Amino acid sequence: MKKIILLLVLNFFSEVSFGQKKKVENMIDSLMKAANQIGVFNGNILVLKDAEIVYKAEIGYADSTKTRLLNSENCFVIGSISKEFNGVGIMILKEKGKLNLTDKISKYLPQLPQWAEKIQIKHLLQYTSGLPMTKAETDTDYFKAFAKLQKLAFEPGTSYIYSNDNVFLQKKIIEKITALTYNEFLKKYIFKPSKMNGIVIDTSATNKNIAHSFDNDYNKTTNYQGKNDIYLTINDLKQWVEAISSYKIISKAATIELAENFGGQSSLGETIFENGLLKLYSHQGSGNNYEALLYKENNIAILLLTNNQNFKLFQLKDAILNILNDKPYSVPKKSIYLDMRKKLLDNFMQGIAFYRGIKSQKNKYDFDAELADLVNTGKYLMRRNRFDDAVKIFHLGAMTDLKDWKSNFYQLIGECYLKTENRNMAIFYYEKALELDKTNQTVDGILKEILNQK
Repeated sequence: MKKIILLLVLNFFSEVSFGQKKKVENMIDSLMKAANQIGVFNGNILVLKDAEIVYKAEIGYADSTKTRLLNSENCFVIGSISKEFNGVGIMILKEKGKLNLTDKISKYLPQLPQWAEKIQIKHLLQYTSGLPMTKAETDTDYFKAFAKLQKLAFEPGTSYIYSNDNVFLQKKIIEKITALTYNEFLKKYIFKPSKMNGIVIDTSATNKNIAHSFDNDYNKTTNYQGKNDIYLTINDLKQWVEAISSYKIISKAATIELAENFGGQSSLGETIFENGLLKLYSHQGSGNNYEALLYKENNIAILLLTNNQNFKLFQLKDAILNILNDKPYSVPKKSIYLDMRKKLLDNFMQGIAFYRGIKSQKNKYDFDAELADLVNTGKYLMRRNRFDDAVKIFHLGAMTDLKDWKSNFYQLIGECYLKTENRNMAIFYYEKALELDKTNQTVDGILKEILNQK
């Protein structure tokens, strides 16, 4: 009789547990399908808890024709997340005794100008090298830009610029030391040990597994991101997160070292260790209407890939976390930025009128993310050399009552003036930004550099 009662009790709790799991799965499914209907998510998703799959789905289309449905084998561009591979690659070589992080980059790339003798490899990893952003895409373009560069933006190790130049030089150092192409190195030392199978590098648009990107009007956008494109399936992203979290490729000590940052992103995005344990590992990447998000906090991992960027992956992640923690959640609304940016580009005043007009449509547009959207809109204009218009957008944000955001907007206004060589106005706004946030090492470093040049 006791055995029968025990079996009944175990069976009861098993059914309760199964019912709870099914309820969570259904709630996440409802959230993601609602997000797709609204038009803020088209892509693949994987949610894990205690290394077990809680939810997995492919939602939407693989291209702008709306004739190909997504499947689990589709590959997506992961943007800045791919920069983790070169960072981990550098640490692999360090642990093999092939380099030291304090080595000057001139040791491996002697063809670079004299400023290379100031930059250590760790400066490349932390984006504190002082290398400004270039628009180079090919090896030749990069080295031509470096040859013309007479002076760094600041002394290495004193400030932060999130520049791809740092990533390019990391790759070149890896190639120099290993005598392998970067692609060969990735396949041998990163992808194979991580059991990542869906990688597509230097690909063509004809590959059947590529999820092609498109905008919200279903206009096709390019899937080509530049040389050494890296595409991952959702399972590949899972394998990578597991490899980092379990220290399969590099040691815990190397992972902690790689996660160090200088007031901005580290080579592993945002990564936090507490009492020697990995508490948070989060990184977002995007480009040409692709966006990817990996998020691991304690025993929960949420992975999202989309070929129709709407900048709602973080909000979807938050909603999923709320579901997992039995808290209220909401479906994200449409992005102000995405609907406003092209209008501003075509006719700035009409774009501003549109922005003011949708303030009455708060049930449709996401005004909780208004300030972040203004930042993205201003940066969008900056990338197109519309610095005067970008300043006007940043001033809209600076008019808010939120002190932390004001500092951010003043910093961006200062950057616009620095780009247009209006040093006095740049100093004025950088000082205002630093006044509101005295811990901003990036602004402090830039200010000191500008003042030293006067």
